[in-house]
Amino acid sequence: MTLTATEGNAGHGPHVPDPNADAERIAWQAATSSEDRRRVLRWTCQCKPVMYSLVTAGGRGYIERTGKGAIAQTHRMTHSDVATLWERILLGQAQ
Repeated sequence: MTLTATEGNAGHGPHVPDPNADAERIAWQAATSSEDRRRVLRWTCQCKPVMYSLVTAGGRGYIERTGKGAIAQTHRMTHSDVATLWERILLGQAQ
C-alpha cells in the first residue's frame, strides 16, 4: 500500500492501526524546543489517544508523538527517511 499526500485533511488525518507484533520500535526522545520555521506536513486523526505529526524544519524532518500529556520526537533525519518512517507508522510496521 502506498500512501499519498492527499490522505487526511485539516482536523482529520488517517487512523493509525494497532502495531503489528513485529513492528519496529522507534527510539523516541523528549521533545526539544520548537524551531523557528517548523512546518507540520501531515498528522493522524485526533480521535486516538496518541497522535502523530510529520514535521519539517531546517532542511530535516522528524515525527512527533503526542499523547497522555507528553510529547516525544524522533531524531532529525532526511526527508526520504522520515517519509519512509511515517508510512511504516501508518501501516502498523513501526511504533
